[in-house]
Amino acid sequence: MTPVARLAARLRGLLADRSDTATAKKVAGGAFLFRVGNAGIAFASQILLARWMGESEYGVYVYVWTWVLLLGGMTSLGLASAPQRFIPEYADGGDHALLRGFLLGSRVLSMAFATAVAAVGLLALWLFGGALEHWAVIPLVLALVCVPMYVLTDVQDGIARTYNWIDVALAPAYLVRPLLILALLAALSWADYAPTAVTAMAATIVATWVTAIAQLALLEKRLRARTPRGPRAFALRTWMAVSLPIFMVEGFYLLLAYTDVLVLSAFREPHEVGVYYAAVKVMSLVAFVSFSVSAAVAHRFTEYAVAGERERLETMVRDAARWTFWPSLGGAMIILALGWPILWLFGPAFVEGYPVLFVIAIGLLARATVGPLERLLNMLGQQNVCAAVYGGAFVLNLALAVAFVPPFGMMGAAAATSLTLVMESILLFVITRRRLGLGALPWGRGPGGRPVVSRLSRVADSVATGATDMGLAGPAPALDLGAASGARFEILDVAAMTRVRDAWADLAARAAEPTPFAAPDFAIPAAAHLSTARRVRFAVVWHADGSMLAALPITPRRLLPWTGGASTTLWAYLGPLGTPLLDGARAAEAAAALLDGLARSGRATLLFRLLPEHGPAAIALRTALAATGRASERIDGYGRALLVTGADPEAFLTASLSSKKLKELRRQLRRLGDEAPIVFSEARAAHETPAALDRFLALEASGWKGKGGTSMRDHADQLAFIRETIANLAANGDVRFLEMAAGDAVVASALVLVNGRRAWYYKTAYDERFAKNSPGVHLTLELTRRLLEDPEIDSVDSTAIANHPMIDHIWRDKLALVDLMVSSRPGADRTLALAAASERLRRRARVQLRDLYLRAKGLVR
Repeated sequence: MTPVARLAARLRGLLADRSDTATAKKVAGGAFLFRVGNAGIAFASQILLARWMGESEYGVYVYVWTWVLLLGGMTSLGLASAPQRFIPEYADGGDHALLRGFLLGSRVLSMAFATAVAAVGLLALWLFGGALEHWAVIPLVLALVCVPMYVLTDVQDGIARTYNWIDVALAPAYLVRPLLILALLAALSWADYAPTAVTAMAATIVATWVTAIAQLALLEKRLRARTPRGPRAFALRTWMAVSLPIFMVEGFYLLLAYTDVLVLSAFREPHEVGVYYAAVKVMSLVAFVSFSVSAAVAHRFTEYAVAGERERLETMVRDAARWTFWPSLGGAMIILALGWPILWLFGPAFVEGYPVLFVIAIGLLARATVGPLERLLNMLGQQNVCAAVYGGAFVLNLALAVAFVPPFGMMGAAAATSLTLVMESILLFVITRRRLGLGALPWGRGPGGRPVVSRLSRVADSVATGATDMGLAGPAPALDLGAASGARFEILDVAAMTRVRDAWADLAARAAEPTPFAAPDFAIPAAAHLSTARRVRFAVVWHADGSMLAALPITPRRLLPWTGGASTTLWAYLGPLGTPLLDGARAAEAAAALLDGLARSGRATLLFRLLPEHGPAAIALRTALAATGRASERIDGYGRALLVTGADPEAFLTASLSSKKLKELRRQLRRLGDEAPIVFSEARAAHETPAALDRFLALEASGWKGKGGTSMRDHADQLAFIRETIANLAANGDVRFLEMAAGDAVVASALVLVNGRRAWYYKTAYDERFAKNSPGVHLTLELTRRLLEDPEIDSVDSTAIANHPMIDHIWRDKLALVDLMVSSRPGADRTLALAAASERLRRRARVQLRDLYLRAKGLVR
């Protein structure tokens, strides 16, 4: 087979291949071809502009167009990159209302902000234009008119790239707009308009507006065919919480990219600015490779991270580094070889910039060495640290440019930029390795292939036995290093967890410490229905044999602006425990794998809220922390009422309550029975619980909760949640209602959840018309008697608040609960200390504000 035939066969194979890697290659190749086409057109336009206007007017145009690029890139508020984060998340999760809202809202928000910035800029030029050079004012006015439509094109580019519509994404900005500018300039030249920067900017305005509107029409046509019709939902706070850090990253990146031109314009004449810009344009061909790869793989980073596909993510990161560096190196060598004649095309004076090419190439190749790591960090929730890197790089570049440009001119500007790019690349690589365990050099294999619990090899023979270091109590058992080898970590939404419900239920049945609140019968309805649970995800660890090792509902918790974190989910106080489900046979290994996975997903800290301090899960967690060298901070803790069964009921109640109190309670019960006989009954069977639940909800709604609009019946999401949950639990015999009736009227109802040999006194409600005779207390006493005699129950958690005025006087034992913040990263972690201090401060401030409110209302003194 001839070389041509082999090449044709490879191309046909690539076009037929539908794998993600092949798709990414094709998208990258398509993006690269667009950029190559744009490069040719851009060179032609820049050469024609330089020849037509001369070095000085060309330098003015370059200065003004740089402001368009800078303002246009920054005023998108990061929403040009956010589509690659949100569109895959909403599309894969089936959140079509949010998807539709984002597709519209991202463009409207960015356009509104860009228009406001342009208006402020025009006002500033009108008021203070006299302080500028006379040649700059009118071009700057025209540049500001370009900004809103430039931003619209930028955001639509991001949306189209996420759908792999590279033609819609790149053709308007990189092919049509420069061609239209050339055509308009030819028409203006033919009409004898003066060859000035003002003329060129006028043509640029028309081209920018026309291409933006045409792109809008094309994109809307494709979106209508791809996106189901329906209502829109807007999560502005969530979008901006993600987009603003990306905006910071891109803003600093743009400042970094254009600082050299702006500083050079401040210290040197337009002639030198024009020569320098021509050299930058020539060498920027190398950056097209990086752009093309980033356009193809950024949304793949998000998809694989959301799906928990670690191996595919590592492979994509390694491939991206190779696809970026080697073509960039080849392109740089070609450009350096042909740079002098290419610059001559701009005009004889432009060859002065040839030495600058070599200096610029150093920085670009350093940046290409690490691949699109800034996109990886942004897509995996590390946008804050990425912004910090770019912020530091901008400050360094500005300082170096101010130091180097006055004495060395354009060579100083090039040196400042290249040195900054080298430092920035090193920082991005080191941070990505440490935070995500990712990042690869183009000639290496990268950090892939490590098992989730590889760090467990540092287990000490003796583990701390006290509660002082870890905030927990009890001895730590030895850790079997091989039990969780090859574990796989995932972050899943409720739909994905529903698909693996059987494996999840199996884990719940063999968990080291049972809890209904992290098990599927409770957690699936909670995550699916509760409005407060929209952001809840499930951290899951899988064993190599396919069984589930650990499962924990988590919710984002950003305690510091530059760190990511999570906390156990309490389902907005409807699930009063933060106990993880850990495989009982290998609990410590499962806990270590869980923390290791959270670290790689970018969650620096995990706050375990309401964790039973002396339970098996806490012991396993302490063992994992000590074994892997992770730190922890105790945030808070309290003891809540607990009933330990097995005692004689009457002896128990006599010991708990004074004889005087028992006498008063018996008197109240007799008064309740004066109107009608008092009867206690239980509902356990699946056919009995729906009616019992309805009676419970009616009691709750008739009291103070109903009057305040806080009863479950007043909230459609809570009502759907509790009905589905009770149906699930009743099917397995894991729920019971104890009711107290006066004649035919139910005056009190208690809801108890059961899991294994433990129970939870979950909720109680009573008819407040009988409040003076304490129906809730009598119901609790009867429930206590029955639970103490139940041979299938060992202990009952009251699920009550600390120092509860009723249950604490009856159930005297205490379940010790702790709020514990742990670092997901081994070693001393300053972030953990800062996050813990921030959480304590937040809690104290909340208490102070609550007390201030109560005093203002006159409820306390």
